[in-house]
Amino acid sequence: MGFENRFAATFQQGLKAYHSGIEEDSLFYGKQILAKKNTAFVFTLFKPENIGKQDVFIAFDNANAIDGLIRKLPHYGKYSYLAFTGDEPSNVAKGEWAVVNSPLVRVLEKEGAKMVVREKRSPLAELKPVFSEKKMMKTIEFLASPELKGRGLGTPELEKASQYIAMKFKEAGLRPLGENYLQTFTHTFDDKGKMTMSNVLGYIPGSDPQLKDDVVVLSAHYDHLGLGWPDVHQGDEGKIHPGADDNASGVAILLELARTMGKSVKPKRSIVFLACTGEEAGLIGSRYFVEHFKDLFKGEIFADLNLDTDGSLFDKKLMVLNANTAKEWKYIFMGTDYTTGVHSEVIAQDLDASDQVAFIEKQIPAVQLFTGATPNYHRPTDTADKIDGKGLVKVATVSKEVIAYLADREDPMPFTGTGAAAHKEIQKRGGRKVSTGSVPDFAYGGKGVKIGSIIPDSPAEKAGLKVNDIITAVDGKTVETLKDYSVLLKKFAPGDEIRLDVLRDGKKKNIRLKLGAR
Repeated sequence: MGFENRFAATFQQGLKAYHSGIEEDSLFYGKQILAKKNTAFVFTLFKPENIGKQDVFIAFDNANAIDGLIRKLPHYGKYSYLAFTGDEPSNVAKGEWAVVNSPLVRVLEKEGAKMVVREKRSPLAELKPVFSEKKMMKTIEFLASPELKGRGLGTPELEKASQYIAMKFKEAGLRPLGENYLQTFTHTFDDKGKMTMSNVLGYIPGSDPQLKDDVVVLSAHYDHLGLGWPDVHQGDEGKIHPGADDNASGVAILLELARTMGKSVKPKRSIVFLACTGEEAGLIGSRYFVEHFKDLFKGEIFADLNLDTDGSLFDKKLMVLNANTAKEWKYIFMGTDYTTGVHSEVIAQDLDASDQVAFIEKQIPAVQLFTGATPNYHRPTDTADKIDGKGLVKVATVSKEVIAYLADREDPMPFTGTGAAAHKEIQKRGGRKVSTGSVPDFAYGGKGVKIGSIIPDSPAEKAGLKVNDIITAVDGKTVETLKDYSVLLKKFAPGDEIRLDVLRDGKKKNIRLKLGAR
């Protein structure tokens, strides 16, 4: 028990066989990195001298979690590794090690044990995978490579990304909207002046005489922060922000769906594949597309499915943001839970999250598929090696089900959200200059903001905030939604001290927190 015990080094050596290990401030299971702070870890390894038996490693720093761990661990018997957070505690990681030391292998000579003989064998019958994890990871590795320098606005690297996407649209058999796949326009920034920008568009034409002029949009933004504009954390100025999760992951899924659907499906409505520019600077590309949609199509936009930050699914549920924009969303994703086996969490809040907002402002049903915030958000550490490749396949599977259903749905899907009024003030990113170091639980549906995780050594940790705390007020001003909380924090500067009203295990607490810089 414990990271400091005398057997820790032995466990560390054993973990290497499973591409896992213990770091100074974290533990990683494959690509999933988990901070030691406020996390309980449990994993098993076979005894080297007797693989019929195993050793168990347990480490935690929250005494309040002990009772819950004793209760819960017997129900996780089939797993090789686990991680939990909070007092309850809640499971955040689980899995089984790959077989690397099978009891079906008998070593007759020690010299023979040094040989690696693996004969590739195929099953007698095999279905070809619908989606390619390898192709999606290749896209992410390119878009998030040092060569593209973070895909900043107005850079030749972002233009290179747009040409790459256009080439993939052509290979997939999507039709261009005009002479090529680019929707080019100009936009004037207060601090950057006039800039030429391009969305990348391709579509599959509808086949139904009554519905073909209407479109379903599948969107994902391909721009990012470059060297740190328009949003940069203190200390990260001038560094490449690769943007692997945000949002090379969404673009990779978009291109994979184009590849698998472009030449094979015949939808009733047209399906538009939209790679947006300027999302990080205030949804500029998606807003331009919506405003000028009638220049391209005769009909209406039926709905939008937006892909943004979809590379960190791991063992979590797939979040569906802004599901209050049509009552049907809930039932659509209940259906995908059943047909795909990928569990979703439908979130009916007004969240100014991504390009779906440009559609919501025009009273169009729109949601974002989102795998959750990570400590790498808008950081130089958002790199391709941290992406959950198998999770990409799961998000692609759900996305295809939803897009195919929307394209063929004959009944209307009335807008039920609050629309433009709720989002009018969101014009550009980077309005908030402070950080608490806490990551909200986006799936929480009650009043206030529930803490999902806390970044080590952050203002939140120093102030004593804990996972599952619910923030109900800032300096006496009520917080009912995540949007309320975000708006209130924009009024402060780094170094300011704020008072948070918090519910912890049903009891009210007051916490003073000194804000850090973003």
